[in-house]
Amino acid sequence: SAAYYIGMILILAGILFQLNDVPYAFILLAVGLIPFLGVRLFNFINAKPENKRLNGIMVVSALFLTAAVVAIYYNRSYWIIGVLITATLDLYVSFRKYKR
Repeated sequence: SAAYYIGMILILAGILFQLNDVPYAFILLAVGLIPFLGVRLFNFINAKPENKRLNGIMVVSALFLTAAVVAIYYNRSYWIIGVLITATLDLYVSFRKYKR
C-alpha cells in the first residue's frame, strides 16, 4: 500500500537525519513507523499458515526498529543496533520464498 511505502521513505529520511544530527529526526522515524508496523502486523494476522513464520520475522524486525526509535528518544547511542537488526532480518526474509 502507499502508506507503507511513505512510511519506509520517512524511516529512511529519519535515519539519515539522525546520522547527521538533524533536529526532529525522531519525529520522522516515529511517524514513518506507524504505517510500517501497522502493515506488518496486518500481514501477520491475515497470513496463510505457511507464511506465518516469515511474517512473524517481519513483525519482530519492526519491533527492533521501534526499540531504535525509543533509544533515539532517550538519546542513546546504541539506536543503530536496532536499525542494523531490522535491516538484517528484512534481508533474510527477502531471500525466502512466500508460498502463494
